[in-house]
Amino acid sequence: MLEWNKKGDMFSFMVNLLFLFMMLAVFVSLIPALNAILNIAQQSDNLNCYGYLYNGNTNSPYSYNDSLPSNTIACLAVRLYLPYIALAVLIGGVSKLMSDRVSPL
Repeated sequence: MLEWNKKGDMFSFMVNLLFLFMMLAVFVSLIPALNAILNIAQQSDNLNCYGYLYNGNTNSPYSYNDSLPSNTIACLAVRLYLPYIALAVLIGGVSKLMSDRVSPL
């Protein structure tokens, strides 16, 4: 039977946990930039997404305009983009964190 180095396993886990927190910190810092880009895509001069308000102003020329065509599937994809990226980062980070905890045969 193999003898496992408990201190080495704990150190590896702590380093992976540190990397997970660093990755989450970088992701959280990028959220405003991603949100700004996604808001540009929702404006009336691009996708014209239903319910989009430019800076909370309904009279802005970039807010949703009923007279222009709208691409609803693309708007849905834009709205779901950030939550899916967040889920991918979290699932990837936790799976990497737990992958070293599985002992080989």
